Amino acid sequence: MQNRSLFLTLLTLILMGAAHAAPPNIVFIIADDLGPNDSGFIGNPDVRTPALDRLASKSLLLENAYVASPSCAPSRGALLSGLMPFRNGAEPNHTYVRDDVRQLPSYMQELGYEVASIGKIAHGKDPRIGFDYENRTISLDEIGIVSEFLSQRTSTKPLLLMVGIKDPHVPWPNKPYPHYRPNSLTLPPKLIDTPDTRLELAQYYTDVERMDKQIAATLEAVENHLPPDPVIFFTSDHGAQLPFGKWNNYETSVKAPILVSWPGVTTPGKRASALISFVDILPTLIELAGGSPPESGYESNQLDGRSFLRVLKGEVNIHRNFVFSTNSSAAHHTYPLRSVRNQRYRYIRNVFPELNFTVQTDHNPKAESHNLWQSWVAAAHVNPDILKQVRAYHQRPAEELYDLSSDPSEQRNLAGDPEHAQTLRKLRAITDNWIRQSGDTLQMHGKPMEILLPLEPQTSE
Repeated sequence: MQNRSLFLTLLTLILMGAAHAAPPNIVFIIADDLGPNDSGFIGNPDVRTPALDRLASKSLLLENAYVASPSCAPSRGALLSGLMPFRNGAEPNHTYVRDDVRQLPSYMQELGYEVASIGKIAHGKDPRIGFDYENRTISLDEIGIVSEFLSQRTSTKPLLLMVGIKDPHVPWPNKPYPHYRPNSLTLPPKLIDTPDTRLELAQYYTDVERMDKQIAATLEAVENHLPPDPVIFFTSDHGAQLPFGKWNNYETSVKAPILVSWPGVTTPGKRASALISFVDILPTLIELAGGSPPESGYESNQLDGRSFLRVLKGEVNIHRNFVFSTNSSAAHHTYPLRSVRNQRYRYIRNVFPELNFTVQTDHNPKAESHNLWQSWVAAAHVNPDILKQVRAYHQRPAEELYDLSSDPSEQRNLAGDPEHAQTLRKLRAITDNWIRQSGDTLQMHGKPMEILLPLEPQTSE
Protein backbone atom coordinates (compact mmCIF):
# COMPACT_ATOMS: atom_id res chain seq x y z
CA MET A 1 0.00 0.00 0.00
CA GLN A 2 2.82 2.38 0.89
CA ASN A 3 4.58 1.65 -2.43
CA ARG A 4 1.31 2.18 -4.33
CA SER A 5 0.78 5.51 -2.56
CA LEU A 6 4.34 6.59 -3.34
CA PHE A 7 3.87 5.57 -6.98
CA LEU A 8 0.67 7.59 -7.29
CA THR A 9 2.33 10.61 -5.70
CA LEU A 10 5.27 10.43 -8.10
CA LEU A 11 2.93 9.96 -11.05
CA THR A 12 0.93 13.00 -10.01
CA LEU A 13 4.07 15.11 -9.72
CA ILE A 14 5.27 13.94 -13.12
CA LEU A 15 1.93 14.76 -14.71
CA MET A 16 1.83 18.14 -13.01
CA GLY A 17 5.34 18.84 -14.22
CA ALA A 18 4.45 17.82 -17.76
CA ALA A 19 1.38 20.05 -17.71
CA HIS A 20 3.43 22.95 -16.39
CA ALA A 21 6.04 22.38 -19.09
CA ALA A 22 3.49 22.58 -21.94
CA PRO A 23 4.56 25.35 -24.35
CA PRO A 24 2.55 28.50 -23.56
CA ASN A 25 0.68 30.63 -26.04
CA ILE A 26 2.60 33.89 -26.51
CA VAL A 27 1.20 37.28 -27.54
CA PHE A 28 3.74 39.89 -28.60
CA ILE A 29 2.37 43.42 -29.13
CA ILE A 30 4.55 46.20 -30.51
CA ALA A 31 3.64 49.87 -30.97
CA ASP A 32 5.13 52.07 -33.67
CA ASP A 33 7.11 55.17 -32.60
CA LEU A 34 5.97 55.23 -28.97
CA GLY A 35 8.40 57.18 -26.78
CA PRO A 36 9.62 55.57 -23.55
CA ASN A 37 8.05 58.25 -21.34
CA ASP A 38 4.73 58.56 -23.12
CA SER A 39 2.45 56.13 -21.27
CA GLY A 40 0.47 56.40 -18.07
CA PHE A 41 2.09 53.33 -16.49
CA ILE A 42 5.52 54.95 -16.91
CA GLY A 43 4.32 57.96 -14.94
CA ASN A 44 3.30 60.50 -17.59
CA PRO A 45 0.18 62.21 -16.16
CA ASP A 46 -0.64 64.01 -19.43
CA VAL A 47 -1.42 60.96 -21.58
CA ARG A 48 -4.24 58.44 -21.13
CA THR A 49 -3.38 54.76 -21.63
CA PRO A 50 -5.87 52.79 -19.48
CA ALA A 51 -5.41 49.47 -21.32
CA LEU A 52 -1.63 49.59 -20.98
CA ASP A 53 -1.97 50.68 -17.36
CA ARG A 54 -4.11 47.61 -16.63
CA LEU A 55 -1.65 45.36 -18.41
CA ALA A 56 1.23 46.94 -16.47
CA SER A 57 -0.51 46.21 -13.18
CA LYS A 58 -0.34 42.50 -14.08
CA SER A 59 3.13 42.60 -15.60
CA LEU A 60 6.84 42.80 -14.92
CA LEU A 61 8.29 46.02 -16.33
CA LEU A 62 11.73 45.74 -17.92
CA GLU A 63 12.50 49.42 -17.52
CA ASN A 64 15.96 49.41 -19.15
CA ALA A 65 15.26 47.76 -22.50
CA TYR A 66 16.82 49.28 -25.63
CA VAL A 67 16.31 48.90 -29.37
CA ALA A 68 19.21 48.06 -31.65
CA SER A 69 18.51 51.11 -33.83
CA PRO A 70 15.99 53.97 -33.59
CA SER A 71 14.25 53.53 -36.95
CA CYS A 72 11.69 50.99 -38.09
CA ALA A 73 13.45 48.53 -40.41
CA PRO A 74 16.69 48.04 -38.45
CA SER A 75 14.88 47.89 -35.11
CA ARG A 76 12.40 45.25 -36.26
CA GLY A 77 15.03 43.35 -38.25
CA ALA A 78 17.14 43.03 -35.09
CA LEU A 79 14.12 41.83 -33.11
CA LEU A 80 13.32 39.12 -35.69
CA SER A 81 16.92 37.98 -36.25
CA GLY A 82 18.66 38.39 -32.88
CA LEU A 83 21.44 40.21 -34.77
CA MET A 84 22.50 43.85 -34.84
CA PRO A 85 21.53 45.71 -38.04
CA PHE A 86 25.01 45.70 -39.61
CA ARG A 87 25.16 41.92 -39.09
CA ASN A 88 21.69 41.04 -40.42
CA GLY A 89 21.72 43.31 -43.48
CA ALA A 90 18.88 45.68 -42.54
CA GLU A 91 21.09 48.60 -41.49
CA PRO A 92 19.56 51.59 -43.29
CA ASN A 93 15.84 52.15 -42.92
CA HIS A 94 13.55 50.66 -45.60
CA THR A 95 15.83 47.65 -46.09
CA TYR A 96 15.45 43.92 -45.42
CA VAL A 97 17.26 41.22 -43.49
CA ARG A 98 19.51 39.17 -45.79
CA ASP A 99 18.29 35.91 -47.35
CA ASP A 100 20.82 33.82 -45.41
CA VAL A 101 19.73 35.10 -41.97
CA ARG A 102 17.34 32.88 -40.05
CA GLN A 103 14.43 34.73 -38.47
CA LEU A 104 12.08 34.19 -35.53
CA PRO A 105 9.22 32.25 -37.21
CA SER A 106 11.61 29.50 -38.35
CA TYR A 107 12.92 28.95 -34.82
CA MET A 108 9.43 28.89 -33.30
CA GLN A 109 7.96 26.62 -36.00
CA GLU A 110 10.76 24.15 -35.35
CA LEU A 111 9.54 24.06 -31.73
CA GLY A 112 5.99 23.22 -32.88
CA TYR A 113 4.51 26.74 -32.85
CA GLU A 114 2.16 28.43 -35.26
CA VAL A 115 3.41 31.98 -35.84
CA ALA A 116 0.91 34.66 -36.86
CA SER A 117 1.62 38.30 -37.72
CA ILE A 118 -1.11 40.92 -37.70
CA GLY A 119 -0.30 44.54 -38.43
CA LYS A 120 3.23 45.87 -38.73
CA ILE A 121 5.78 43.43 -37.34
CA ALA A 122 8.44 43.50 -40.04
CA HIS A 123 9.07 46.71 -41.95
CA GLY A 124 7.65 46.27 -45.44
CA LYS A 125 6.25 43.19 -47.13
CA ASP A 126 8.88 40.47 -46.95
CA PRO A 127 7.47 36.95 -47.52
CA ARG A 128 10.86 35.38 -46.72
CA ILE A 129 10.23 35.85 -42.99
CA GLY A 130 7.87 32.89 -43.14
CA PHE A 131 4.88 33.66 -40.91
CA ASP A 132 2.19 30.96 -40.99
CA TYR A 133 -0.43 33.71 -41.15
CA GLU A 134 0.11 37.37 -42.01
CA ASN A 135 -2.29 40.27 -42.31
CA ARG A 136 -0.70 43.72 -42.41
CA THR A 137 -3.98 45.68 -42.31
CA ILE A 138 -4.66 47.06 -38.88
CA SER A 139 -6.13 50.30 -37.58
CA LEU A 140 -8.59 51.42 -34.94
CA ASP A 141 -11.47 50.45 -37.26
CA GLU A 142 -9.93 47.15 -38.35
CA ILE A 143 -8.72 45.74 -35.03
CA GLY A 144 -11.41 43.06 -35.36
CA ILE A 145 -8.90 41.20 -37.53
CA VAL A 146 -7.30 39.84 -34.35
CA SER A 147 -10.62 38.55 -33.04
CA GLU A 148 -11.54 37.17 -36.46
CA PHE A 149 -8.24 35.29 -36.79
CA LEU A 150 -8.41 33.81 -33.30
CA SER A 151 -12.10 32.84 -33.54
CA GLN A 152 -11.57 31.00 -36.85
CA ARG A 153 -8.23 29.40 -35.94
CA THR A 154 -8.30 25.58 -36.06
CA SER A 155 -4.67 24.72 -35.31
CA THR A 156 -3.97 22.88 -32.07
CA LYS A 157 -0.36 24.06 -32.01
CA PRO A 158 0.81 26.57 -29.41
CA LEU A 159 0.60 30.06 -30.88
CA LEU A 160 3.00 32.97 -31.14
CA LEU A 161 0.72 35.86 -32.09
CA MET A 162 2.55 39.05 -33.04
CA VAL A 163 0.41 42.19 -33.29
CA GLY A 164 1.89 45.44 -34.58
CA ILE A 165 -0.13 48.59 -33.83
CA LYS A 166 0.64 51.29 -36.42
CA ASP A 167 -0.03 54.16 -33.99
CA PRO A 168 1.43 56.47 -32.81
CA HIS A 169 3.45 56.55 -36.05
CA VAL A 170 2.73 59.66 -38.14
CA PRO A 171 0.45 60.99 -39.48
CA TRP A 172 -1.12 62.05 -36.20
CA PRO A 173 -4.73 63.24 -35.97
CA ASN A 174 -5.08 66.84 -37.14
CA LYS A 175 -7.32 67.64 -34.21
CA PRO A 176 -6.31 66.44 -30.72
CA TYR A 177 -8.84 65.02 -28.29
CA PRO A 178 -10.32 67.88 -26.23
CA HIS A 179 -8.72 66.64 -23.00
CA TYR A 180 -5.24 67.20 -24.47
CA ARG A 181 -5.10 70.95 -24.03
CA PRO A 182 -1.79 72.13 -25.54
CA ASN A 183 -1.20 74.92 -23.04
CA SER A 184 -1.62 72.53 -20.09
CA LEU A 185 0.91 69.91 -21.22
CA THR A 186 4.29 69.47 -19.58
CA LEU A 187 6.89 69.60 -22.35
CA PRO A 188 9.75 67.09 -22.44
CA PRO A 189 12.97 68.93 -21.46
CA LYS A 190 14.58 68.74 -24.92
CA LEU A 191 11.66 70.42 -26.72
CA ILE A 192 11.51 74.19 -27.28
CA ASP A 193 8.30 75.76 -26.02
CA THR A 194 6.30 77.19 -28.94
CA PRO A 195 2.57 76.96 -29.73
CA ASP A 196 3.32 74.57 -32.60
CA THR A 197 5.37 72.34 -30.29
CA ARG A 198 2.47 72.13 -27.85
CA LEU A 199 -0.09 71.48 -30.59
CA GLU A 200 1.95 68.65 -32.12
CA LEU A 201 2.55 67.09 -28.71
CA ALA A 202 -1.22 67.12 -28.12
CA GLN A 203 -1.77 65.48 -31.52
CA TYR A 204 0.87 62.86 -30.72
CA TYR A 205 -0.71 62.07 -27.34
CA THR A 206 -4.06 61.69 -29.09
CA ASP A 207 -2.49 59.07 -31.33
CA VAL A 208 -0.97 57.35 -28.29
CA GLU A 209 -4.48 57.08 -26.85
CA ARG A 210 -5.78 55.67 -30.13
CA MET A 211 -3.01 53.07 -29.91
CA ASP A 212 -4.15 52.19 -26.40
CA LYS A 213 -7.70 51.57 -27.62
CA GLN A 214 -6.36 49.11 -30.19
CA ILE A 215 -4.36 47.36 -27.47
CA ALA A 216 -7.55 47.09 -25.40
CA ALA A 217 -9.35 45.43 -28.32
CA THR A 218 -6.41 43.09 -28.94
CA LEU A 219 -6.27 41.99 -25.30
CA GLU A 220 -10.04 41.47 -25.28
CA ALA A 221 -9.78 39.22 -28.35
CA VAL A 222 -6.97 37.25 -26.70
CA GLU A 223 -9.02 36.82 -23.52
CA ASN A 224 -12.08 35.69 -25.47
CA HIS A 225 -10.44 33.24 -27.84
CA LEU A 226 -7.20 31.89 -26.37
CA PRO A 227 -6.87 29.53 -23.39
CA PRO A 228 -6.24 31.31 -20.07
CA ASP A 229 -2.89 32.75 -19.03
CA PRO A 230 -0.95 33.35 -22.24
CA VAL A 231 2.42 35.09 -21.94
CA ILE A 232 1.95 38.71 -23.08
CA PHE A 233 4.73 41.07 -24.17
CA PHE A 234 4.32 44.76 -24.99
CA THR A 235 6.93 47.19 -26.26
CA SER A 236 7.67 49.82 -28.95
CA ASP A 237 10.14 49.84 -31.83
CA HIS A 238 11.76 53.19 -30.80
CA GLY A 239 10.97 56.76 -29.82
CA ALA A 240 8.48 59.26 -31.23
CA GLN A 241 8.97 61.33 -34.38
CA LEU A 242 9.79 64.44 -32.40
CA PRO A 243 13.15 66.25 -32.26
CA PHE A 244 15.69 64.20 -30.24
CA GLY A 245 13.41 61.16 -30.54
CA LYS A 246 13.36 58.76 -33.49
CA TRP A 247 16.65 58.68 -35.51
CA ASN A 248 18.72 59.81 -32.50
CA ASN A 249 20.57 57.72 -29.92
CA TYR A 250 19.32 59.41 -26.77
CA GLU A 251 17.18 57.75 -24.10
CA THR A 252 14.06 59.21 -25.74
CA SER A 253 15.16 57.53 -28.98
CA VAL A 254 16.42 54.03 -28.19
CA LYS A 255 14.80 53.19 -24.86
CA ALA A 256 11.78 50.89 -25.25
CA PRO A 257 10.45 49.52 -21.94
CA ILE A 258 9.00 46.00 -22.15
CA LEU A 259 5.97 44.74 -20.22
CA VAL A 260 5.78 40.97 -19.67
CA SER A 261 2.74 39.29 -18.14
CA TRP A 262 3.42 35.61 -17.45
CA PRO A 263 0.91 34.42 -14.83
CA GLY A 264 2.56 32.42 -12.08
CA VAL A 265 6.05 33.45 -13.16
CA THR A 266 6.47 37.24 -13.45
CA THR A 267 5.65 39.39 -10.43
CA PRO A 268 2.78 41.81 -11.14
CA GLY A 269 3.75 45.46 -10.78
CA LYS A 270 7.46 44.73 -10.29
CA ARG A 271 10.20 46.68 -12.08
CA ALA A 272 13.46 45.10 -13.24
CA SER A 273 16.45 47.36 -13.92
CA ALA A 274 18.47 44.79 -15.91
CA LEU A 275 19.88 46.09 -19.20
CA ILE A 276 18.08 44.39 -22.09
CA SER A 277 18.67 44.67 -25.85
CA PHE A 278 16.10 44.04 -28.58
CA VAL A 279 18.41 41.35 -29.99
CA ASP A 280 17.76 39.45 -26.72
CA ILE A 281 14.05 39.01 -27.49
CA LEU A 282 14.48 36.22 -30.06
CA PRO A 283 16.57 33.90 -27.84
CA THR A 284 14.24 34.62 -24.92
CA LEU A 285 11.18 33.55 -26.92
CA ILE A 286 13.00 30.41 -28.06
CA GLU A 287 13.87 29.45 -24.48
CA LEU A 288 10.40 30.36 -23.23
CA ALA A 289 8.99 27.99 -25.87
CA GLY A 290 11.19 25.17 -24.58
CA GLY A 291 14.05 25.42 -27.07
CA SER A 292 17.77 26.05 -26.74
CA PRO A 293 18.81 29.38 -28.29
CA PRO A 294 21.91 29.60 -30.49
CA GLU A 295 25.07 30.71 -28.71
CA SER A 296 25.87 34.39 -28.38
CA GLY A 297 28.96 35.64 -30.21
CA TYR A 298 30.27 37.11 -33.44
CA GLU A 299 30.66 33.94 -35.52
CA SER A 300 28.32 33.45 -38.47
CA ASN A 301 26.17 30.90 -36.63
CA GLN A 302 25.93 32.91 -33.40
CA LEU A 303 23.54 35.61 -32.23
CA ASP A 304 24.20 39.03 -30.74
CA GLY A 305 21.32 38.37 -28.37
CA ARG A 306 21.05 36.14 -25.33
CA SER A 307 18.01 35.04 -23.37
CA PHE A 308 16.78 37.07 -20.41
CA LEU A 309 14.41 34.34 -19.23
CA ARG A 310 16.05 34.28 -15.79
CA VAL A 311 15.22 37.98 -15.40
CA LEU A 312 11.56 37.22 -16.16
CA LYS A 313 11.58 34.45 -13.57
CA GLY A 314 13.04 36.79 -10.94
CA GLU A 315 16.18 34.70 -10.52
CA VAL A 316 18.55 37.55 -11.46
CA ASN A 317 18.35 41.30 -12.04
CA ILE A 318 21.56 41.64 -14.03
CA HIS A 319 21.61 40.64 -17.69
CA ARG A 320 24.14 42.83 -19.52
CA ASN A 321 26.87 45.15 -18.34
CA PHE A 322 26.51 47.23 -21.51
CA VAL A 323 23.86 47.59 -24.19
CA PHE A 324 24.69 49.03 -27.63
CA SER A 325 22.58 50.88 -30.18
CA THR A 326 23.43 52.01 -33.69
CA ASN A 327 21.95 54.34 -36.27
CA SER A 328 22.73 54.59 -39.93
CA SER A 329 20.50 56.36 -42.41
CA ALA A 330 17.06 56.76 -43.89
CA ALA A 331 15.26 59.18 -46.17
CA HIS A 332 16.39 62.71 -45.30
CA HIS A 333 18.89 61.31 -42.83
CA THR A 334 22.52 60.27 -43.16
CA TYR A 335 24.32 60.57 -39.86
CA PRO A 336 25.94 57.41 -38.42
CA LEU A 337 25.69 57.07 -34.64
CA ARG A 338 26.89 54.50 -32.11
CA SER A 339 26.05 54.48 -28.42
CA VAL A 340 26.54 52.37 -25.33
CA ARG A 341 24.63 52.42 -22.07
CA ASN A 342 25.71 50.96 -18.73
CA GLN A 343 23.74 51.19 -15.51
CA ARG A 344 24.70 54.83 -14.99
CA TYR A 345 26.04 56.47 -18.16
CA ARG A 346 25.18 56.87 -21.82
CA TYR A 347 28.04 57.39 -24.29
CA ILE A 348 27.24 58.55 -27.85
CA ARG A 349 29.69 58.64 -30.73
CA ASN A 350 28.76 60.94 -33.60
CA VAL A 351 30.86 59.12 -36.19
CA PHE A 352 31.13 62.06 -38.59
CA PRO A 353 30.67 65.18 -36.42
CA GLU A 354 31.68 67.43 -39.32
CA LEU A 355 28.28 66.65 -40.88
CA ASN A 356 25.04 68.37 -39.96
CA PHE A 357 22.49 66.24 -38.14
CA THR A 358 19.24 66.54 -40.08
CA VAL A 359 16.21 64.25 -40.36
CA GLN A 360 12.65 64.26 -41.71
CA THR A 361 11.35 66.60 -39.03
CA ASP A 362 13.66 69.51 -39.84
CA HIS A 363 14.50 68.78 -43.47
CA ASN A 364 11.35 67.56 -45.19
CA PRO A 365 8.64 70.26 -45.62
CA LYS A 366 6.04 67.53 -46.11
CA ALA A 367 6.95 65.66 -42.93
CA GLU A 368 4.97 65.58 -39.70
CA SER A 369 6.45 67.96 -37.10
CA HIS A 370 7.92 70.27 -39.75
CA ASN A 371 5.61 73.06 -38.56
CA LEU A 372 7.09 72.50 -35.12
CA TRP A 373 10.59 72.84 -36.55
CA GLN A 374 9.73 76.00 -38.49
CA SER A 375 8.46 77.53 -35.26
CA TRP A 376 11.80 76.72 -33.60
CA VAL A 377 13.75 78.37 -36.41
CA ALA A 378 11.50 81.44 -36.27
CA ALA A 379 12.09 81.69 -32.52
CA ALA A 380 15.83 81.22 -33.06
CA HIS A 381 15.92 84.33 -35.28
CA VAL A 382 14.94 86.52 -32.32
CA ASN A 383 16.13 84.57 -29.28
CA PRO A 384 19.89 83.85 -28.92
CA ASP A 385 19.28 81.05 -26.40
CA ILE A 386 16.96 79.22 -28.77
CA LEU A 387 19.42 79.86 -31.62
CA LYS A 388 22.05 78.07 -29.54
CA GLN A 389 19.69 75.12 -28.92
CA VAL A 390 18.81 74.77 -32.60
CA ARG A 391 22.45 74.95 -33.66
CA ALA A 392 23.32 72.31 -31.08
CA TYR A 393 20.67 70.07 -32.63
CA HIS A 394 22.36 70.31 -36.03
CA GLN A 395 26.02 70.50 -35.01
CA ARG A 396 26.92 67.65 -32.68
CA PRO A 397 30.26 67.00 -30.98
CA ALA A 398 32.33 63.91 -31.68
CA GLU A 399 31.37 62.43 -28.31
CA GLU A 400 28.58 62.85 -25.79
CA LEU A 401 28.47 61.52 -22.23
CA TYR A 402 25.51 61.73 -19.86
CA ASP A 403 25.15 60.72 -16.23
CA LEU A 404 21.65 59.25 -16.26
CA SER A 405 21.51 58.98 -12.48
CA SER A 406 21.61 62.76 -12.06
CA ASP A 407 20.60 63.87 -15.55
CA PRO A 408 18.01 61.43 -16.97
CA SER A 409 16.93 63.95 -19.63
CA GLU A 410 20.51 64.20 -20.98
CA GLN A 411 20.82 67.96 -20.71
CA ARG A 412 24.51 68.18 -19.72
CA ASN A 413 27.16 66.68 -21.99
CA LEU A 414 30.03 65.62 -19.70
CA ALA A 415 32.43 64.58 -22.46
CA GLY A 416 34.58 67.64 -21.79
CA ASP A 417 34.36 67.47 -17.99
CA PRO A 418 37.74 66.52 -16.41
CA GLU A 419 35.95 64.83 -13.51
CA HIS A 420 34.42 62.34 -15.96
CA ALA A 421 37.51 61.84 -18.14
CA GLN A 422 38.10 58.31 -16.84
CA THR A 423 34.50 57.28 -17.53
CA LEU A 424 34.75 58.76 -21.01
CA ARG A 425 37.94 56.86 -21.77
CA LYS A 426 36.44 53.61 -20.49
CA LEU A 427 33.25 53.85 -22.54
CA ARG A 428 35.20 55.02 -25.59
CA ALA A 429 37.44 51.94 -25.33
CA ILE A 430 34.45 49.64 -24.82
CA THR A 431 32.81 51.07 -27.94
CA ASP A 432 36.04 50.72 -29.97
CA ASN A 433 36.41 47.11 -28.86
CA TRP A 434 32.78 46.28 -29.66
CA ILE A 435 33.05 47.84 -33.12
CA ARG A 436 36.21 45.84 -33.82
CA GLN A 437 34.93 42.50 -32.49
CA SER A 438 31.48 42.71 -34.08
CA GLY A 439 32.73 43.70 -37.51
CA ASP A 440 30.87 47.00 -37.60
CA THR A 441 32.29 48.99 -40.53
CA LEU A 442 30.62 52.30 -39.54
CA GLN A 443 29.39 52.48 -43.11
CA MET A 444 27.61 55.61 -44.29
CA HIS A 445 24.55 54.86 -46.43
CA GLY A 446 23.49 57.71 -48.67
CA LYS A 447 24.61 61.30 -49.04
CA PRO A 448 24.71 63.76 -46.13
CA MET A 449 21.87 66.29 -46.18
CA GLU A 450 22.19 70.06 -46.06
CA ILE A 451 20.34 72.14 -43.46
CA LEU A 452 17.05 73.23 -45.00
CA LEU A 453 16.35 76.46 -43.10
CA PRO A 454 18.86 79.23 -42.32
CA LEU A 455 19.78 79.84 -38.70
CA GLU A 456 21.26 83.32 -38.66
CA PRO A 457 19.58 85.63 -36.12
CA GLN A 458 17.82 88.68 -37.44
CA THR A 459 19.43 92.05 -36.70
CA SER A 460 17.61 95.33 -36.37
CA GLU A 461 18.67 98.16 -38.71
